[in-house]
This record gives sequence, structure tokens and C-alpha cells, in this order.
Amino acid sequence: MKNLDPSLTIRMPASLCDAQLCKQKNKSKINNTNKKNGVKSLNLSNIVKDNAMWRPGATAIISTDTDVKYTYGEFDSLINRFGNALLDMGVTKGDRVAIYLPNSPEFIIAHFAIARIGAIAVPFNIMYKGQEIKYILNNAGVKVLIAAAREAGANAAGVLPQIPTLERVISVGEPVLAGSVSFADLLANGKDELEIVDCAPDDPVSILYTSGTTGQPKGAMLTHSNFLSNAELNGTRVLHVNDQDLFYTGTPFCHIFYVLTVLGPIYAGAGIVVSERFMPDKTLENIAKYRVTHYAGVPTMWIYMLKEYDPQKYDVSAWRFAQSAGASMPGEHIRTIEETFGVGFCECYGSTETSSTVTFGRLGHGKVASIGPVAPGYRIKVIGENGIALGPEEVGELVVKGPGILKGYWEMPDATREVLQDGWLRTGDLCKYDADGYFYIVDRKKDMIICGGYNIYPREVEEVLYAHPQIFEAVVVGIPDKDKGEVPKAYIQLKEGVEAEPQEVIAFCKERMAAYKVPREVEFVRQLPKSPTGKILKRVIRDEWK
Repeated sequence: MKNLDPSLTIRMPASLCDAQLCKQKNKSKINNTNKKNGVKSLNLSNIVKDNAMWRPGATAIISTDTDVKYTYGEFDSLINRFGNALLDMGVTKGDRVAIYLPNSPEFIIAHFAIARIGAIAVPFNIMYKGQEIKYILNNAGVKVLIAAAREAGANAAGVLPQIPTLERVISVGEPVLAGSVSFADLLANGKDELEIVDCAPDDPVSILYTSGTTGQPKGAMLTHSNFLSNAELNGTRVLHVNDQDLFYTGTPFCHIFYVLTVLGPIYAGAGIVVSERFMPDKTLENIAKYRVTHYAGVPTMWIYMLKEYDPQKYDVSAWRFAQSAGASMPGEHIRTIEETFGVGFCECYGSTETSSTVTFGRLGHGKVASIGPVAPGYRIKVIGENGIALGPEEVGELVVKGPGILKGYWEMPDATREVLQDGWLRTGDLCKYDADGYFYIVDRKKDMIICGGYNIYPREVEEVLYAHPQIFEAVVVGIPDKDKGEVPKAYIQLKEGVEAEPQEVIAFCKERMAAYKVPREVEFVRQLPKSPTGKILKRVIRDEWK
């Protein structure tokens, strides 16, 4: 990707005293007490503005791929420059701006700039391909797309003419996509001053797409208040992070994990260490090189890092905090992580629909296999099939109420009503709790596969398989994998009189979807098990065929 220019002239307060005075004047914005027309207003981007006025010279972002560092003063100015560029393109409050980028400084700058002008960010996975991209851009009615040039050229260029709402494309990196404008050029020519748009607490700041077990992906509308409340929770309670720490993650910024791994540390004034992709050796090398204090990853990442680690090769003595979410971490790995790296370990539970953290293990007081007690500000219950709250050690569905709960699904009122009932979110996860108030996930939505921290919804994969001309019926389930937890496997009944090879089917899928969704195994069967009504019995395949 093309580097940002670290020599950009930045306007900063004349002294630290001026910065502290500015912070006091602007504190009301973060605390949601700024009022307009009698309605409270706020903006997520104020957490950067606040740090820029408090400690403008403090480290905000370090790119491990380019070794370029940005201070909070520089970071805030870059946000203003890009926000002005979006305004010049006609982006206004409520417009949707998509982000198709790997983890990078550009991603964070773009996300905050979109928020600062009151628009809505629509980030999605850099691994997505044509039809996945087309659906999201059309469903959200995206006006501007910010895209990595190389990946957009390979995966998105063919579908962009089919997005009627799309007016502009902004390229990051080389070669610049035909018909697009350069992200770096927009920053170089941008204006440093930008008025922050006041937003109501329930104004959406982001739409994150999460698939269901049936139907098309759903766009979870998450608000300025949702993200601010969870950033505060993570930055002040969960992560044990301060303004001289450096926080690093291998998880993709397009995931809800972003609220914990980026917004939480920024709320506390910490610096963010950024790498485009996770590689265990490079991750450990960067932890040592930059004296990283905090690292967060999904269980698969931790397993790979444990395999790679050599104390003679990597000096991780500055590292003190480890965090995991996205899938359950086996208890034996937690102990090994703490002993191997000399860190404290915390496991969290949350989802896209909760804006990240709902429960978390208290550092030094965790229980193996527990997702911890409830977070401040949240209420959770375990309910039976009749909706009545259950007692300790009884298994039921986990339901949640609190400041991070989504506003709803974008243009899907029926789906919204299905999961939100009287303000309570139906998670679909089976859970229990003990006498000390520690919660334990017992099971989850049976159809969903968690592969290396990514959620894979079989229906989405099955729809691609059904597009194969030789496939009659197909079912996808998760099978155990020692490194990734689960991987998808396809059971396929071919059409009569035709033949196919497993690798042919896998290659077909690779051309049409993100690599992590592609079945790792394909098994051809004479017939899939069905109920008397003709419904495929996925339960039999999942529980008996594996």
C-alpha cells in the first residue's frame, strides 16, 4: 500500500497547558453533555480530538509494514484532511461510505473521518470477492468506496458498474484503480481544519454485515453512543491500558473486534500498532521491536504464536496483557500463554450486535472456560424456552440489555424484531452461570462455524455450491481442527450421471468467496439424510456423520 506522508505540516496547540485547557473545554462532547435543540449530541471522533489536544506529540499509530509513526496531532489533522475530501465529494450526514481495506493507518483515518462528518462507515473484509462485495454495496446504498487498489482491481472492479448509488471510488496503494482518485493525494491536498458534526446518540456510525443461518447477510446498525460506550468500557475497565501503552492486534479492523482493539485503546490515549496481515513470526518480531505492551487475537493466532515462540529470538519483556475473543479459548492454552509470555490473560464475550464486550474476565481473577462476569452497564439473563430467567448452573439462552445493543438491522425490520424484544437481545447462545456470577457458554447456534475467529454461516457457502452445474444438493457443517477450532466441510450429492473431483469443487468456491469460507474437505454422498417432509437433516450430518 502507498505510504502516507509523515512530513505533513500539522497544526498543534502552542503548549501542553493550551492542550489541557482545550481538553477541558471539549470534555463535554465525549461525556455526551453537548446539547443542540434540547437533544444530546456527540461524535465518536472526539476521542481522537481529545487526545490531540491533551498530548499532541504522543504516539497514535505505528505501521509495522512501513515503520512510519503518527502522533495524535498528526492523526487528528489527517482525519480532518480526509473528512474535508469526503465533503468535497458531496458526502453528507447519513451517507454510507464503504471501507475495503486491510488493517492499515488508512483504515483508521478513514473510519474516524467518516464519523467526524456524520456519515456512516460500511467496512467489510478484504478477502471478500465479487458477489459478496456487490451485495453489501447495493444493500447499504453506498455512495463512496475506499478500496485497496490491488484487491479492488482483482475482486471488485467487475461489479462496481452494478452499484447504482456508487458515485466515487478512492484507491489506496498502487496501481490506482481506473476512474478512482488517490487516497494519498486527497490527504496531501486536504485542509487541516474541519468542524465536527454533532450527532444524536442513536445516529448510526457504522453498518457491519453479519450473515444469518438463512437468507442474505444483515447490516447491523451501530451508533455513536454504542461505540463510545464500549470504547469507554474497554479503555477504562477491560484492557488495563494507559496513554503510554502500545496496543497490537492481528484481528481484522472490519470485525467488531475493532471496538475493543482500536477504539478502546484510543479512548485511553494509547498507541495502535498496525500490520496488514497476521503472521506469527512477524507478530512476535513486532512485539519485540516496538516494545508492545498489549496484544489481542483469536485463539488460532495464539496457537500459532505459541508454536513459533523462542525466548532466545524474541524479547517480549515489555508485554504484559493478552486478550482473546471470537471463539472459546481452551483452558490449557490460557495457562500456557500466561507462563510462556509472562502476561496476564483476559477473555471476553460479545458480538456484532452488542458492539463488542458484554462480559470479561477480571485480570488475575479469571476462571478457566468462563467468559467472566457481566460488564458494568449491562444486564444479562439466562432464560428457558418459556422466557423465564433460570438460576445458577441451569442452561438456557443468553439475552442481553445494555448501551452497546444495536439499533437494528439495516432495512430489515422483521429481522430486527426477531432479535430485539423489549430491549433485550436474543443472542442464540446457550449459557449458564455459577454462584459467583461467572458465565459459561455451553453451546451456540448449531449451524454457525467459527473458523480461526471468523464466523462462517453454512447457508452462504451452500448457495455458492448450488451454483455449481454438477451439484444436486449440498450441506456444509463444521468439523474439528486443532489450529482453527473448526473448518467447513461440504457433503455433496451430485446430479445423476455426472462426476466431479473434490479439488474441482474447492477451486470453484475459491473463485467466488473469501478463502476462510471455502470448504476444506468435500465428501460426495449418494443421498443426504432427510425428514419425512423432505428437509435435509443437518443435525444428523453434524452429530453422526463426522
